[in-house]
Amino acid sequence: MDLTKTLPMIGKKKEVTLIGPDAELTGDITFASQLIVNGIVKGSITAVEPGAALTISPSGRIVGDIRAPVVLIHGRVDGTVYALEALEVSDGAVVQGDLHYQVLQMHMGASVQGRLIHTVPEQASSDESREEQGHSTVTEGQRNNGQIL
Repeated sequence: MDLTKTLPMIGKKKEVTLIGPDAELTGDITFASQLIVNGIVKGSITAVEPGAALTISPSGRIVGDIRAPVVLIHGRVDGTVYALEALEVSDGAVVQGDLHYQVLQMHMGASVQGRLIHTVPEQASSDESREEQGHSTVTEGQRNNGQIL
């Protein structure tokens, strides 16, 4: 996968943090610009700046919750994802957990075992309370040619 073509489009920030394929980190990570995970992270990942982007490469794996404006998943995620702006689940990606998103792009061949929950900006803070009540906001009317809008 050539990340040089993807990077300019995934966020407005230019600083990039890379977790290499031979790295395994345990603990929570907070970042402010772009984070690329090629290895394994066991813990939650949170972006603190608007426009920040997280990319999980095909060899990357996250075991924990993710909260970031832009999330691109090419690898594996075991946890809940909160994409505050946009979420892309690529061909070959495997997600075990709920996906909260404003804009979702899911490629054919992606695997998601969990709920798809569409949120609007006002609802972002109340997502967890909605999750406890078991509500899903994805309806058949939001589907278009197999893609969820």
